Amino acid sequence: MLFEESLSEFLEGCNRLLIVGVGNRMRGDDAAGCSVARILRGRLRGKGNVLVMDCGGVPENFTLEMKRFRPSHILFIDAVDMGLKPGEARLVEGDELTGGSLSTHKQSLKLLFSVLKEGIPGVKIKLLGIQPKTIDFGTRISSQVRVSVRAVADGISKLYGGSMLEKDDRMER
Repeated sequence: MLFEESLSEFLEGCNRLLIVGVGNRMRGDDAAGCSVARILRGRLRGKGNVLVMDCGGVPENFTLEMKRFRPSHILFIDAVDMGLKPGEARLVEGDELTGGSLSTHKQSLKLLFSVLKEGIPGVKIKLLGIQPKTIDFGTRISSQVRVSVRAVADGISKLYGGSMLEKDDRMER
């Protein structure tokens, strides 16, 4: 996937990783971020230097818990209309959230990024956007986004679920 190289660069020097899934499970592909978080929570359970949160449509309600974890890096995962093919994933800067996002919480994410940067000195924050096909109320995740959710979870697990995190776990013991 195209996001893996950018994600690898973003996470250089990471020692505490917070992964935040965002989305509305009632709106089809908007559930992509929550779905990735659910998969990763199982795969990365027990790693003291990684926390995976499924924040649904209200990530701002989890700000205190995010700050308490004191991450060096935060990766938000959400459905974002980037004009790509459904299911394509790309790393997005917070200031790119100003227009064109299908995410129902785009403004709160931009504000949340600012709040977290103020509250966690030196934290690096990015959004991994997954292009939705539909966010209509009452629909299910499309097949394209379902495949992408698995690929994103696999990519993150492969890149960071093993090498970086296991090395850090050994250093903490």
